Amino acid sequence: MDSIKRIIEDASGSIPSDSQTSIAIGKGASPEEIASVATSEGLHELAGAIFESLQIGNMPTGHALEIVRDRLLDFRKDLPANSATSKLIDAGAPLDEISEAAEEEGLFSLVAMLVEAEQEGER
Repeated sequence: MDSIKRIIEDASGSIPSDSQTSIAIGKGASPEEIASVATSEGLHELAGAIFESLQIGNMPTGHALEIVRDRLLDFRKDLPANSATSKLIDAGAPLDEISEAAEEEGLFSLVAMLVEAEQEGER
């Protein structure tokens, strides 16, 4: 759940304060509700990041890490070859390094997935 809070906090500064998503965040709505409202307002990156983090967080650790590896490779296919995130994925870098690069490049759904995977790996 920490990764979801982080995603929401990071996005809060860039969402118009009068949007339904911002209002849902302000009233302490559940992550599912925030993601749903974000989707209806076209904030697909935020909604995707929340849904991805929820999905990974609800899986058994071994299965979640396997899915993360597969999704990481799928995600890589859509990245430019010269991005820092691509280079780290190709090099087999640790998840925390890939996550940092992804965050710098604004790839929040990837960051959410990796943060959740890191937390699952620590359990």
